[in-house]
Amino acid sequence: FDLSPDGSCGQPRFWDQFPLLWSGCRLSHGVRQGSVGFEVRLERTLLSMEREDREVREPYGLRVGWSVADSSLLLGKDQVSGGKEEDYGERLSEGDIVGCYASLSADGTVELFFHKNGRSMGGAFSLGSSVLSGRPLFPHILCRSCSVRLLLDPAAPQWYPGPMGFTPLAALPAAQRVCSTSTPTTRAQCEVVMMVGLPGSGKTFWAQNHMKQNPEKNFFFLGHNLIIICVTLPDRVLQQASQCLTELIKIAAETPGNYILDQCNVLISARRHKLQLFAGFRRRVVVVFPLENEWKRRLSQHRLKDGGNIPETALLKLQGNFFFIVFHDFCIILSSLVSCPAQKMLMIKCFNSIRCYLKAKGMEHQAGRVCDASLCSYNEHVS
Repeated sequence: FDLSPDGSCGQPRFWDQFPLLWSGCRLSHGVRQGSVGFEVRLERTLLSMEREDREVREPYGLRVGWSVADSSLLLGKDQVSGGKEEDYGERLSEGDIVGCYASLSADGTVELFFHKNGRSMGGAFSLGSSVLSGRPLFPHILCRSCSVRLLLDPAAPQWYPGPMGFTPLAALPAAQRVCSTSTPTTRAQCEVVMMVGLPGSGKTFWAQNHMKQNPEKNFFFLGHNLIIICVTLPDRVLQQASQCLTELIKIAAETPGNYILDQCNVLISARRHKLQLFAGFRRRVVVVFPLENEWKRRLSQHRLKDGGNIPETALLKLQGNFFFIVFHDFCIILSSLVSCPAQKMLMIKCFNSIRCYLKAKGMEHQAGRVCDASLCSYNEHVS
């Protein structure tokens, strides 16, 4: 998502290349209590020359709402974000202004509703106190093939008067605003975790578990699944997902933050190229390689859950290219995600063989940095 220098305007970065892709942003300041609102103007529609969106009922889209800091960036797709996708209110066109309002009561309940050009569209969401559990809400916008403008100047008049008793978020005293988790400001403070493993081996499971265990790091998850769920017609963009993800990784390497790269990454050349982009970051490689029978079981479950079928020839090619030792200044973590003592013994032998290999190459300092990350039993969570 591209933002103007003052943060008041934005549009999808890849609107011309990937017109079906949803993208947006969550504001850095939110609220925990009170009656607050913000306004968004639909500036203009961005129609791609590729016209891949001919089959889409609406060639552009705008979602406006609220979400908590650790919810999905795909607004409206989980319980702790509020954004309307189904029919609600009235259609939007260029120049229309959406007012988004939240009433957060002292007992923790929340009412969300919208205005269009100053007219109420009625209530949209009601959240019980157990949904937020005291967490603050942050303004959130999501666009497809359109640009938007937010009213963020506290001294500027509202485009349309809000409901009685509501305060514009930009005009709210600093003491009443809540700032989201700060992101790193220098490359030395940033971390990138590269997943390595065959399809269905457990990479995504490990990555998601790692994110849950380290919420303070605010990891950005970059993987094919992220791209696919952010498009209007997922079946149409499988071929473009890799291209889009490649562009996102390049942008991430130039943007301070913590990232997890969730791809197979079995080729040494591909890993070397990606990790070189993140020079100056704390770089970690997490290798997931279950035993063959366990891998086939996980792969079967993956196919049942997510659909799709990787050709056997493609799997054999990936296996043939799977060599996981890379010699750079980063930590190698080997994750088996299994609990069987016999398999753990095999892992230990593998660790020792890697250490011996590194020492034989005169890289004793790297040998001491190979560590075991068998954090939990994969079977306990996916069976």
